[in-house]
Amino acid sequence: MKATKVQIEAEICRRSFYEFSLEAFKVLHNGSPMDENWHIEYLCDVVQKEVEGVLNREIRDKHLLINVPPRSLKSELINVYLSVWLWVRDDSKKFISTSYASRLSTKHSKNSRRILESEWFREHYPDIQITQGENTQTEYTTPSGGNRYSTSTGGAVTGTGADIIVIDDPQDPTQSRSEVKREAATDYFKETLSSRLNEPEEGLFIVIMQRLHENDLTGMLLDEEPDKWIHICLPAEDSDNVKPIELRANYIDGLLFPKRLSHKVLDTFKTRLGTYGYSGQMGQLPSPQDGGILKGKWFNIVDNVLDADYKIVNLNELNWDFFFDTAYTKKQSNDPSALLACAFYNNNLYIRSVATVHMEFPELVKEIPSFCYANGYNTSSMAYVEPKASGKSIVQQLKTSTSLNIIEGKIPDTDKISRVNGASPFIESGRCYLLSGDWNKSFLDECNSFPNGSHDDQVDVLTMAIDELAQDNKFIFIG
Repeated sequence: MKATKVQIEAEICRRSFYEFSLEAFKVLHNGSPMDENWHIEYLCDVVQKEVEGVLNREIRDKHLLINVPPRSLKSELINVYLSVWLWVRDDSKKFISTSYASRLSTKHSKNSRRILESEWFREHYPDIQITQGENTQTEYTTPSGGNRYSTSTGGAVTGTGADIIVIDDPQDPTQSRSEVKREAATDYFKETLSSRLNEPEEGLFIVIMQRLHENDLTGMLLDEEPDKWIHICLPAEDSDNVKPIELRANYIDGLLFPKRLSHKVLDTFKTRLGTYGYSGQMGQLPSPQDGGILKGKWFNIVDNVLDADYKIVNLNELNWDFFFDTAYTKKQSNDPSALLACAFYNNNLYIRSVATVHMEFPELVKEIPSFCYANGYNTSSMAYVEPKASGKSIVQQLKTSTSLNIIEGKIPDTDKISRVNGASPFIESGRCYLLSGDWNKSFLDECNSFPNGSHDDQVDVLTMAIDELAQDNKFIFIG
């Protein structure tokens, strides 16, 4: 029997998630065609390959982790069309969909249902039905046992499992700097979603999101389990951050999606989002490459300290002071203690060494004197410790057990960002010098990433030093 046109179209879409997506877009957008772009077909093909592994009951190799900017159709593709296409292939499969807000999850669920109930879908796939009486805004089923369940970050999934779980933007971009919200998103994945695959060795997680912070869900997954994820990263503009790197050849005039994310549109986003927002949401780099509040290029890396006549100064002739931000714990996941040695000379700050250590209290009280004496401590030196709970204990212990001139530093009267903003003119004016060493890169990376970096302890001791030495009636910046 000769196949009809509708049957041929249905089979084409059944075999190709990309072709299905083109038709599904028309259903949701009053017949208007999709703005096609290479990345859409690429993502559809990658997702289809992994989903077919689930359909064929294959042992999974890796899950999918995809970073793409907003307005690139990521949510419609992966959080709307995919669940419907999955049922086209096998309507007994179960699908969980999550977003940072329940209203978004509900919207995606309703749009998937709109496709299922559309005239186009009923004509092409008449055998796939939604079970009557089990059809709500956030959950519906098929007579074959299929299920689509939608929730939001922190939402309950008790008693619910799935073959495919999609996590679409687990954190609200407007709360990118909220540590509470960030930890809520990562904890929700670890403690709730990670155990919800019906077949742990065959099921698939798809995380698709824009970057917000180095410790967002993407950052956590790449840090803690990089071998478990296929990582695709498609920033709005061509950069070294594109992954896989060969995809850079597909960028047109340096752009991922010229029809939607043109240079003009991106310029508007740069203004609205600011440096950090644009770098994360559009560039998929939560910390701008050239820095945000602090820029690495503002620091001078030198081999020697020079006097006014450009002659090398003997380091032992300088007065070296020391700054400590202490946290006594060995756990690598916790903040480290930061140690900084510096000298204020000719209205410039010379940093001799910066170190970070994860140590418990007994080890730390031994490390601090060792760091001081290794970096030029003399009887005129001062050692300042950030005056928090652990710092007070450190000062008391070292006053008792050593001859160090150690005191509590000033009690901060502003937040960290304000303190960095206050110190940045001194640094930007080129008055901060780093003596070359293996520590330079780690220090500059942390400065560049502030305030979106994993840690800010080295930045803390830097601002302590500038506030104490350079701005305490010893230097006035005019600019």
